[in-house]
Amino acid sequence: MTTTKKLKWLLSLVLIFGGFTIYKLFEGLVHNPAYQEYEWIFKIISEFGLFVSVVVSVGYFHHWFIAAEEHKESEINLRETLSKYIDSILLNSVKRGFSGITNKEFDFSQIMQGLKAGDYVYWLITFDPRFKNKSRELENGIKKGVHFRMLILKADCRIGELRATETTGFNPHEFNEYSKLFKVSLEDVISRIGDKITGSLGVFVYDGLPCIPLFIIIRKESRKVEVYSSYYLTEPVSKMPYLHWETGLNFSDQTSFESDCWNMTELFLDYFKTRWEMEKEKLYSATGKEVVENKDFIYAPASAREKCIELFNE
Repeated sequence: MTTTKKLKWLLSLVLIFGGFTIYKLFEGLVHNPAYQEYEWIFKIISEFGLFVSVVVSVGYFHHWFIAAEEHKESEINLRETLSKYIDSILLNSVKRGFSGITNKEFDFSQIMQGLKAGDYVYWLITFDPRFKNKSRELENGIKKGVHFRMLILKADCRIGELRATETTGFNPHEFNEYSKLFKVSLEDVISRIGDKITGSLGVFVYDGLPCIPLFIIIRKESRKVEVYSSYYLTEPVSKMPYLHWETGLNFSDQTSFESDCWNMTELFLDYFKTRWEMEKEKLYSATGKEVVENKDFIYAPASAREKCIELFNE
């Protein structure tokens, strides 16, 4: 028992017995004829002593007996509520790969700083108007040995026009210009990547549905996959928060949704792979073997074209 608890016990006992002693003492004085003129004062003091003794005794009894039972019941109810919440929401979220949500917009710089040589990054997006000021970070990542695979929206396509009409602050012309600028910025990075660089960049320009913005990181050393996903709403995607998902690296041929252990991270990864393969097919000739030139595929280093076409493969 701590000193504080001992003092509380002592104070309670002092108030109970002290109050009762005052009651008995002054109750006797009330009935003493010698102090008849002070009878009303002694009566008040006596009643006050009894009041203190009774109130503290009742409070003491409630605290150690009734309140203890109420506390146990509260704990049981709280445990049942938390169990229901954790099982149905938290544990299920963790099981499905959910790891959190960004405070606001996606912090490209912070993510880039955490990448290591051998890591792969898959990026599906329309365009990012901030990228012109961030292109140097992509270049440094490639030179550090990171492999980037990107799917970006083609300029002058119908999908871009439709997306522009629902995005705050953009009209179709501005949206189209930003799409062009995004590709030009990537081409500028490519022009500075030499053949001796260990990292790589492969970019397909698509004209289909963007669906959702995805930023997938395959961490080779820790054998983990992280995904940042968002939504195409009225705000530009560069201002949107991103959901964060995470799971271990899995090479099973079974699609994750076919098992009870499915998680969103693998579903996002499967989706990117499917979209990549759709664009990759456009690089092959009618025979399906010869790789043909395609202006909708840009890459670096220039000597690693075949490597830049491929995704992560352990």
